[in-house]
Amino acid sequence: MASSVDILGVEFYPVTKPGAFNSLDWMLSRDDKITRIVVTANPIMVMTAQRDPQFMEIMARADLLVPDGVGILWAARKFGKALPERVTGVDLALYLLHRKPAPRVYLLGGRPGVAERARRNIGDEIPGAKICGTAHGYFGPGEEPAVVDAVRATKPDVVLVGMGSPRQEKFIWTHRKSLGAKVAIGVGGVLDILAGESKRAPEAFQKAGLEWLYRLVMEPRRLRADLKLIEFFFKVQFLSRFRKNDDEADAGEADHEYR
Repeated sequence: MASSVDILGVEFYPVTKPGAFNSLDWMLSRDDKITRIVVTANPIMVMTAQRDPQFMEIMARADLLVPDGVGILWAARKFGKALPERVTGVDLALYLLHRKPAPRVYLLGGRPGVAERARRNIGDEIPGAKICGTAHGYFGPGEEPAVVDAVRATKPDVVLVGMGSPRQEKFIWTHRKSLGAKVAIGVGGVLDILAGESKRAPEAFQKAGLEWLYRLVMEPRRLRADLKLIEFFFKVQFLSRFRKNDDEADAGEADHEYR
């Protein structure tokens, strides 16, 4: 198996988009009544996991974890092991919606009306996509059993859960034996994008790795979350320098032994 890189306690493997799509195909080919969880991890999620042991465990035990965020690629390079590319929640969702044969997809999350608008847009733009049901993400813990029952009743192959992290991953993990799907993916704001409620950053921002800056300008309420990006940056800088110094010290000791 290809070498992984530990980024602040979260282990990332060098997954490519084609590799992730192949993994989804494999999951959809299974008929063992298991809902496999896919996590699209970004720096903010890695920082959240530092203070949330349950979330850290979910990320460690996910069936597929992909680097959704240029900050993850940057951190991997700082730790000396490059990851090939970003694999985003949008990438995975669009692959599944365009896939032939089309899986049955349930859209769960967003404000009331968002998932339904996403369903209509998908029907207009992606002929052949199969949306078997929708529901918003504004429900409390006591309502979760009814939501799970409603999802299972539609017999989905895939559940795209857009309720923000770590809530969406914890929801999937808690109910993975009851959802009745083959795959469940935490997709954050992807349902808003599919519904036309928000847009991805312009391509120039994406290529420059500055989607976070675009979102901050467009959505100032994200400032608290984006402060975690700053914390992530400094923590990775410190630890990568610390590891480098340790490696140099070890090399110096080895060189001294053989003189």
